[in-house]
Amino acid sequence: MRTINKRSFVMNLLGAVMSGAVTYSMNPVAIAYFAAAYVEKSLRYLLLISTLVGMFVWMPFEQAVRYASIVILFMFVMAWVERRGQKQKVPPLIAGIVAAMVSIGVGAGFVLQRGFDQKEIILVGIEGLLIFALYQVFLKGIVYLLRSKKGQTPNNEEMISIVLLFALFVYAIPDIKNVDFSFKETITYLLILIMGYKYGSGAGAICGAAFGTVLYVESGVDAMVGVMCILGISAGVFRKIGKFGAGVAFVLTNIALGYFYEETLIEVTAVRAIASGVAAFLLLPRSLLYPIEVISQPKEDLEMRNRIQEVAKSKLTDFSESFKTLSKTFYQISETKTNLTKEDVNYIFDELSDKLCKGCINCNTCWKNNFYDTYKAAFAILSSAERNGEVRKEDVPPSFAKQCLNLNNFLYETNRGLEMAKLNLTWHNRMAQSREAIAGQLGEVASIIQDFSSELYESVGLENEIQDEIMSYMKQHHIEVKSVSVVEKRNKKQDFYLTARTGSGRCITTREAAKILGDVLGKRMKPSEGAKNIIPKEYETILFVEDANFKVLTGIAKATKTNERISGDNFSFIYLNNGEMIMTLSDGMGTGEQACEESQSVIELLEQFMEAGFKEESAIKLINSILVLRTDEQSCSTIDMSILNLFTGICDFIKIGAAATFIKRQDWVETITSTTLPVGVLNQVDIDGVSKKLYDGDIIVMVTDGVLDCIKGDDKEKIFADLLLDVKKKNPQEIADELLDRSIEQNEYQAIDDMTVIVAGVWKKS
Repeated sequence: MRTINKRSFVMNLLGAVMSGAVTYSMNPVAIAYFAAAYVEKSLRYLLLISTLVGMFVWMPFEQAVRYASIVILFMFVMAWVERRGQKQKVPPLIAGIVAAMVSIGVGAGFVLQRGFDQKEIILVGIEGLLIFALYQVFLKGIVYLLRSKKGQTPNNEEMISIVLLFALFVYAIPDIKNVDFSFKETITYLLILIMGYKYGSGAGAICGAAFGTVLYVESGVDAMVGVMCILGISAGVFRKIGKFGAGVAFVLTNIALGYFYEETLIEVTAVRAIASGVAAFLLLPRSLLYPIEVISQPKEDLEMRNRIQEVAKSKLTDFSESFKTLSKTFYQISETKTNLTKEDVNYIFDELSDKLCKGCINCNTCWKNNFYDTYKAAFAILSSAERNGEVRKEDVPPSFAKQCLNLNNFLYETNRGLEMAKLNLTWHNRMAQSREAIAGQLGEVASIIQDFSSELYESVGLENEIQDEIMSYMKQHHIEVKSVSVVEKRNKKQDFYLTARTGSGRCITTREAAKILGDVLGKRMKPSEGAKNIIPKEYETILFVEDANFKVLTGIAKATKTNERISGDNFSFIYLNNGEMIMTLSDGMGTGEQACEESQSVIELLEQFMEAGFKEESAIKLINSILVLRTDEQSCSTIDMSILNLFTGICDFIKIGAAATFIKRQDWVETITSTTLPVGVLNQVDIDGVSKKLYDGDIIVMVTDGVLDCIKGDDKEKIFADLLLDVKKKNPQEIADELLDRSIEQNEYQAIDDMTVIVAGVWKKS
């Protein structure tokens, strides 16, 4: 509130004093300033009062009435325009146009009242044009003075606007009669020295040119513009030697210019002014005058960068389509068979006829004279064998039994061929299942690549104002920033890469730098994982990321099945760069070392996939297909995942064959259950997922089925929820220990299966 009052005071002071900035009987400065400051609604009525008071104090009564009429009429017209626009914001340009038109209308009315005068009418038109032009110039500086954040450096347009505002303010200050001292020149030297020292030679030159123009208008000395411009440059050039050195250099430059170029600079009044200006400069606090070096960030070729992004996306899309095609191909050749086909039976029939009948002395009788009856009988035998699993003598037609000389061999070869066909059928189906699993893997890879192609990180161009503000604010805290780059991630959060170093022998931590950066951006920031703890003395690029709104504390309690050495349960906690915290619990099939290896492989694969940026469903499907493809004995494990977004508090619960998960919220417990099979059982895995919003103080409890198996009673989830509700502790580790103890206690301290309890407490950061 104090900052707003200070700014309001400055704006009203400028309005009151600039109301006397009359030139050639015109006062476009006062009207343009009032119209530009009118954009801030909170200033309007106080500014009206200060402007009117200034007009009637500094101007002749008739002129004051004229310009007061312009100001009041301008307010009425703008009020009407704003009412017409209703909720739509009136464009800033409208105020400048209204001010110019009102000034021309009122001015022409006053002129015509005294009689038509072409010269005065032309001056009225020129004044209107000046008002519109000055309005455009003043607007940038006024918006900066009113709305800039602490430490924000003005850009070039704002700098020119502010300097011109204060130059005209100085011009409007009335001279004090009978005093051999120029306050205008003192303020002029002081402001030029401040701008050059604080913002560099460029700002000093701009300030010198503006104030030199004002002094030229007042004194008529042609050299003033160039002289003041050189003084501003000198203030910036010598600022590296300190405040005192810059002040001395400023005085010496003025003396040299006066001696060799313009003698008025070394007259008594001018010397007093520069001496008093430099003295005031040296007395100002160091915090107000801390030099700010705005280093322009090298701009990348945005068009080229966009082209590279498009090429990358195009290539990834091509890869995705290729994997999709491969996936479809494998699906097409992965059809399983439940029974032998007609082709399989014909193959067995052909094998029998080749091996037995061709060498038989009765072959011509069977296959030439009685072909139809023989073929029909043999096919009936094979069909019967397929139905019954084997061929028996009683299944052979009597006519064929009398006719066939090698009946026993025929039956033996038929059964052997049938067994081979069944074995081939089993392998065919096994291969088909493998192809289907591979097809699923290829399809998931295609989806993952497609996701990456559509969600590539994007470099974000910073506005110059924000970039300058970061650099200047860091500079004030003794951190020199050479460049700022921003990368927007898939979750729309931004990473800031600052190439920076410390100055003046300071020791500043990256956490302190993150706090400073956060103050500028208006959001919580922190150094990335693995970043250095201290800002180095040489330029180095440091990554700062957005800090989350929630924090998590965890606890874990485990018990191995009685008489077992190794638990088949495994778990993990991982924090991703996108602000997600993932808790995973897996229960391997059975107990002991084999179950441990199965669940451990599932956990490790999930960690790798999730850290690589895979979506959870894609990662689970890939793991399932890997387990299905194992050629040894069946391998399966449960998957229980809680994926908490630390920015929003939204938690996604994914359960595949897993036991219930519990959420404790103050005085009640919510239960999340699943009915799906573990991964590794079927080619297509069913995924149960639900999202819940978590709040400050919520507790998540994940368990394996061994914990619930120890609970006595039919509704085990309800009994466990009551146990959790009865626990009054807040520390997650203590909660996990107590829940495990109370669960195993119900089964007389005998663990009938591996038991694991994971507890996570969620709290909002202050």
